[in-house]
Amino acid sequence: MLVNRNITVGSLRTSVRLEPQFWEALSDIAAREQLTVDRLCTIIDANAGELGRTAAIRVFIASYFAEIKTRANLAATANTAAVIDRPAPYRAPYIPATRAVG
Repeated sequence: MLVNRNITVGSLRTSVRLEPQFWEALSDIAAREQLTVDRLCTIIDANAGELGRTAAIRVFIASYFAEIKTRANLAATANTAAVIDRPAPYRAPYIPATRAVG
């Protein structure tokens, strides 16, 4: 079941439909990064390239947690006692398309 929520992306008020698990993950990531969900969605949207907003959010969430898992696996392989708090800030692998973000 999809859940529709209103968010503010830049200065644009819009709505996004995501599964409850994605909304929970988005809230968790925002808390870890000390951002609001709206600010996190603004950052994701600015780096979305040709992806639609909802797709960009889903891809970002999957990439974020995949990076955490990769770092944890590398730390375990290296037999280090490194603590994995969070991945590095999100860096888009592409140049974003021109989309107005206020």
